[in-house]
Amino acid sequence: QPDKLRVMWIRRSRRHSTKLHSWQPGIKNPYRGLVIWQVPESLHITVTLFKEPTAEEFEDKDWTFVIENETKGHRKVLASADVNMKKYASATTAQYDITLKLKPLSVKVVEATLILNLACFFLKEGKATDEDMQSLASLMSIKQSDIGNLDDFNDSDDEVGEVRRGSFGTGQSTHVAAPASSSVSAQDLTGRPESDLGPT
Repeated sequence: QPDKLRVMWIRRSRRHSTKLHSWQPGIKNPYRGLVIWQVPESLHITVTLFKEPTAEEFEDKDWTFVIENETKGHRKVLASADVNMKKYASATTAQYDITLKLKPLSVKVVEATLILNLACFFLKEGKATDEDMQSLASLMSIKQSDIGNLDDFNDSDDEVGEVRRGSFGTGQSTHVAAPASSSVSAQDLTGRPESDLGPT
């Protein structure tokens, strides 16, 4: 029986979380409970998706939904589920009702389900070399074969950096945003608002 719960949207060092909400045990079964996040509370994330010029769809970009319990300042992750954001990227504004079966990460958790509304707003499309499109996510998406042999450039770190930046002209990256209309929204790590999500 957890105390207070929050939903977190995570990718690497980027973390976006809801406020803490009390867990209410059920009447029939005190070990089965429910938490409802109200509409004003939503998470917003910005996601940069990468696509090769000849490819029809974006490369995979997983964000993780985590349910965390906090009791007297102590945090414990209870369950999590990955969501591939490329499935929800759309040139037009779109909303999706999603039910996630989370994987229990604690021996005390038998089952966890997250119901949310994910909304997506397309922000911008451009090449990975565009100054305002460069981001950690864009660079990480480029395949290793797209980058030249940096051992050939031993002069200085600055020159190596320029060589690296100049090697990204082959692909295109897209910023997508999503708002959550039901309970929780989320924000991605590329620096641009891209998607929202709401868990109920």
